[in-house]
Amino acid sequence: MKEFLFDELVEKIRKTEGLTKKNTERLLTKLIQNENTFEIFLADLREVKEKITVCEVCFYYKIENVCPICSDESRNKKVICVVSTALDAKSIENVGKYKGVYAILNGEINITKNITPDKLKIEKLFARLEFDSELILALNATFEGEVTANFIAQEARKLKIKTTRIAKGIPMGGSLDYMDESTLENAILNRKNYEG
Repeated sequence: MKEFLFDELVEKIRKTEGLTKKNTERLLTKLIQNENTFEIFLADLREVKEKITVCEVCFYYKIENVCPICSDESRNKKVICVVSTALDAKSIENVGKYKGVYAILNGEINITKNITPDKLKIEKLFARLEFDSELILALNATFEGEVTANFIAQEARKLKIKTTRIAKGIPMGGSLDYMDESTLENAILNRKNYEG
C-alpha cells in the first residue's frame, strides 16, 4: 500500500521547529482516525489565526489585537528583557516575577545561516531605548546567543545604556523554553552587569 502522501505530510509538518517524526506521525494518525478530533483541531487552528497576531512594539503575542505586555500599565517600560523568541518571553512570563517589558529578536545572529543583525529586530529594540533604560540580555547560552548578546552589549555601551545579563543558572547550550521556572526566576533576579 502506498503511504507516500502520509510520509509527505509528516515531512511537511516536521519542518515546524521542535516536532519529532514520531510525534508528528502520532498526531497525524490520531487526526486521520478520528474525524471529530480533526474538525476540533482545525477549528482551534482557525481561532488561533483569527485571534493571535504579533505586537509591532515588542513582537510578543497580541490577543484580539492587544499585547498583554505592552498594554499593562503596571510594567516598567524602561526595563527591557531581550530574548530570541516569543516562547522565551513566555517562559519568563510563566515564572510570574518579571515586571518589565520585552524585545523579541525573532532569532539570534548566525552567520552560517546568513542571519545578520539587520535580519533581527535589533534596530527596533534600540529605537525604543531612553537614556535611563536597562537592557536585560536573556539570550540562549549557545554560541549564537553569546554572539548576539555581545553585539547588543557593544551597541548599548556606545549609547551608555545599562546592560545586564541573566545569571548563569542556564547551562551552556541550553534554551530558555526548556528551563524550569525556578531556574529562570533565579537567573532574572540574579542578573549581573554585562561586561561583554
